[in-house]
Amino acid sequence: MRAAVSIAIAGLVWFNAYVSAQPNKELYEPQERCRKRAAELFKRDYGRPVYKSQLGVGSFKYVNHYSAHLNKCFFLLIHVFYPKDKKGLSSTTRTLFELNGDNKKYGEYFQPVYDDDNVSSTCQVQDKVCQSESEWRQLLKPFLED
Repeated sequence: MRAAVSIAIAGLVWFNAYVSAQPNKELYEPQERCRKRAAELFKRDYGRPVYKSQLGVGSFKYVNHYSAHLNKCFFLLIHVFYPKDKKGLSSTTRTLFELNGDNKKYGEYFQPVYDDDNVSSTCQVQDKVCQSESEWRQLLKPFLED
């Protein structure tokens, strides 16, 4: 009897280890589609991560995230710009999109690198206005974390 119980327990332990080692196909597939869609969009629309213009130098990068609880693919585009001369405005812009047919914009954070009386920062996520980058990051959590 003890041998049968030991074998049953060993079998359950092996089965649990085997099942937990299997990839969660239901989560993996949408994550992978999201990753591919984000990479395609970035390559198509922002193919050159670093660019030069008459005004200065800029760079783009992105982060994507599939939110399982919202069943949505998000794309956070980060744009940094440095002007050629000191009279221009250095800035960072972060824009959050949902990647679907219309690439709906969820929020934006714009911050000049130095103070300029004529330029103010922008900070909003959906209908919420924020006052700082830390507030912006807090408002993004429901979209970029699970």
